Amino acid sequence: MKREYFRKLMIFASFFLLVSLQIVAAQQPVFRIGVLDNERGPISNGARLAVQEINATGGVRGADGTQFQLELIIQPTNFGISLDAAITNLQQANVIAALGPEANAEVLNGLPILQSLNAPILTPSTNDTVIRLDTSGRIFRTRAAQILQEQALASYIINELGLRNVATVQLDIDSTDSVIGFTNSASSFGVTPQPGLIFQNDLADLATRIIQANSDVAVTFGSPALASTLYTTLREAGWQGIFAYDQIDDENFRNAVPFEQLSGILSVTTWPFTAVDEASDRFLGNFIRAFGTVPGPVEAATYDSVYVLAQAIGRPGELITNLPQLDNISGVQGLLRPAQLSRGEISNNVAIVQIGGLGAPRVVARYAGGVRLPDDQPGTASTPLPPPTLTPDGVVITILNERQNVRSGPSLTYDVLGQLAKGDQARVIGANADNTWVVIDFRGRQGWLATYLLEVFGDLNTVALINPPPSPTPGVTATPIPPQEADIVIDSAVVVPSPIIPNQPFNVSVVVRNAGNSNAGQFAVAATFPPNSVYSAILIPGLGVGQTTVANLTATLSNTGFYTVALVADLNGEVAEGVGEGNNIFNFSYTVDKPLLNQGNRTLNAGENFDLEGNNQADVNWNVNGQQLDALGSAQLGIISNVSLENVHWDLINPSIVNQVTIQRTQMGAGTIIGVITADGNRGVIRIDDLPGNQMRLTFKVYQN
Repeated sequence: MKREYFRKLMIFASFFLLVSLQIVAAQQPVFRIGVLDNERGPISNGARLAVQEINATGGVRGADGTQFQLELIIQPTNFGISLDAAITNLQQANVIAALGPEANAEVLNGLPILQSLNAPILTPSTNDTVIRLDTSGRIFRTRAAQILQEQALASYIINELGLRNVATVQLDIDSTDSVIGFTNSASSFGVTPQPGLIFQNDLADLATRIIQANSDVAVTFGSPALASTLYTTLREAGWQGIFAYDQIDDENFRNAVPFEQLSGILSVTTWPFTAVDEASDRFLGNFIRAFGTVPGPVEAATYDSVYVLAQAIGRPGELITNLPQLDNISGVQGLLRPAQLSRGEISNNVAIVQIGGLGAPRVVARYAGGVRLPDDQPGTASTPLPPPTLTPDGVVITILNERQNVRSGPSLTYDVLGQLAKGDQARVIGANADNTWVVIDFRGRQGWLATYLLEVFGDLNTVALINPPPSPTPGVTATPIPPQEADIVIDSAVVVPSPIIPNQPFNVSVVVRNAGNSNAGQFAVAATFPPNSVYSAILIPGLGVGQTTVANLTATLSNTGFYTVALVADLNGEVAEGVGEGNNIFNFSYTVDKPLLNQGNRTLNAGENFDLEGNNQADVNWNVNGQQLDALGSAQLGIISNVSLENVHWDLINPSIVNQVTIQRTQMGAGTIIGVITADGNRGVIRIDDLPGNQMRLTFKVYQN
């Protein structure tokens, strides 16, 4: 009797608890996230799983401690047809961010509509131009850009497999950028793909030319249907080389290739479902149990996106500001490091796969930003990536108005050279005498901006004094003459990785536009990169009126430092330009430096040791009387003059200067930079911040060798 009474009591208590939890859940505030995808599309499914997991653990904690549930608002876009309506619906739903769309063309064609949401857009689109064409700062890419995938594929084929006879095959016009990106990446590794073949209605001829060239590998881009036919034709003809294709998951390709011929095909992806790391394995199992299907790279990227948003929500401030500041977020794709990557980039993780004997893609290599990852550590780089830059180099301005005129001189009487948009940033190269106007490099010319209209980061007294150009004639307003022919201009450039790592290939993506009123024929974009005078060039086959393209220049530099290169469009003057060739040069600044092992702040008390790397091998000792800094073990010290912590780099920490074992307190003061060659042989620097009493307060950073 008592047992029956107890059982009923427990049932009632469980029921009461369940009802209570439902009431609490119903009262819990909600953050809504938009999804630009079909109801059961890959973005929707990846987001659903992440939201379900987060909500099951109590939801997201806001910066003020409030717990929020996440809710998805799914809006199909029909490949851009109803994108405008979808964005309007998401605006009315007050979403904090949106996920998608997936298709490159849909994102590029719908960029103004996406930007009008006035909230972060996290898209899995990998097109190299998506982020560069975004002027709002609201577009974020959740997968590694196409150029990083092509770079990884080229590195694996050339550096890992040691293959030199590489042919490229372009099967359609949409794959042009991919072919160019792979070709440039291969060239940076010392291999020029030959032949470079383009499909022109005869696949048999393509196959014959690959065989006649004795190609070790045929790297193919474009239509899955054509790729499968080309591959089977090659195999039937007895070709024994390696076939590389970036769409092996496409059903049209896999179904058209005989099962026994699938084995050995190489491919590249941003996430392979056969990855064996813990995060991937857990995600794969949860996804299959939830949906009954195997997830792909878009599902993985979207799943990561929701967790990234959850991290950003928990920080004080606006979501749009918090997202780029996140660092070292453990994701399914690998470590997600927005703070270390170029603007708008969330992931730089790439995997090379090869189809195994039973048809599954086996992971053969993983990369992060072009750096090969250890086989047993898929989430971390064998060469650790540099930590986030806490402050920009030099003096930097940020545009505050929606549109800001850039003028040829420091007053409103000077001509307008062009405009910058709200949020745009530029490095200051000079200022007038009273710092009321600053000078930036604007499309290869000196552009002047009024300081009171800007947000200025840094000390303007440290930049060069630039005298104004002659004042324009009063009362005369120059009437710009529109170009009567083509006009090739460079709008912007972005380098990956940034900073450039010495002795490793990098890519500068140059956005080139025809600003004239007639089509341009072929022309070259080129640069000679200091300090090693490395020449890189690419041929653009043509550019229509108003059309924009991306020229990818690749090179490898060996010396560290801060440099500026002149990027030149129409190198050989092949295009007849109505305004001449004077606007074809774009000065681009970049940094070459080794990745950091460690950095931070420290206060040393008298007699205390300090290990820069943090590996228990002490490097320096602050003397027991607080009168000198001593090197320990095999470490060496030396004062580096005329530099700051922000502009020091690896090559400046030279053993010819850093060769002392003791530095006296009398030689040091606030701002003194001390080079250190650590007991482990790494190069680092210490900045003396203060010397109060017997203490030493310092900021430090130490590089990898």
